[in-house]
Amino acid sequence: MTWTVLALVLGAAALHAGWNTAVKAAGSPFVATARICIGGIALAAPVLPFLPLPAPAAWPFLAASVLVHLVYFVLTAAAYARVDLSVAYPIMRGGGIMVTALAAPFLFSDHLPPFGLAGIVLVGLALAALALGTGGRGFGRGGLAVVTANALTIGAYSLLDGLGARASGAPFAYTLWVFSLGAACNLGLMVLRGRIGALRALLNARDFGLAVLGGASAMGSYGLVLTAMTLAPVALVAALRETSMLFATGLALFLLHEKVGARRVAAACLVAAGAVLIKLA
Repeated sequence: MTWTVLALVLGAAALHAGWNTAVKAAGSPFVATARICIGGIALAAPVLPFLPLPAPAAWPFLAASVLVHLVYFVLTAAAYARVDLSVAYPIMRGGGIMVTALAAPFLFSDHLPPFGLAGIVLVGLALAALALGTGGRGFGRGGLAVVTANALTIGAYSLLDGLGARASGAPFAYTLWVFSLGAACNLGLMVLRGRIGALRALLNARDFGLAVLGGASAMGSYGLVLTAMTLAPVALVAALRETSMLFATGLALFLLHEKVGARRVAAACLVAAGAVLIKLA
């Protein structure tokens, strides 16, 4: 792996952890996710007309993924309203990886060798230690249920997008359509819930600038990973991408001033290590 690829992947991991930290740090995570949705749509809309449409075979997967992404946006906001970043992020990311790894053999005929199975066990033990070993610290009411549900959601859209991207013939366009339509649905849901005033407030110059920055971070993270995958083995890039868990733990400690003890740091490291084993298997 060259230094260029290393920089691309670590940049992607930092951006992903960064926009999650921004959502957690916001006064209202629901408004913060809406801000990222607005920014993502603003960036994707000028590009989509110049990209090929995904093949019709991918449309059912795209539609299902949009609905799952809507749930993801809602649960992400709910998770960060209840749970510390240093707890929620590793559980959601690690749990999603476990769901994907366990289901992939049935959907893609991708059978995991022993290293992959060891990674699943390691992630599972680390997540259990993180969830049960905090003694309730870092969790608000219903927090564990929300982050667990979101881990399942992340696993679900990962599997759907894997199937959809393969059927689309245009993976990059497929990804932009999924993000844009999911973001639009999330904004529509906020309108239905009577939060029109909060959305209007995001259209001022300052907030729109932050929206574009957040959208660029969310979409840029994926773009950097895609670029890195054209320069280095996919499995290696995907594994290194999971260092985002360590970035999130560091940001939680130094920016959010969460009480990140040795247990949380060790659990985040174990989750990341297990993810690496799964991705390299």
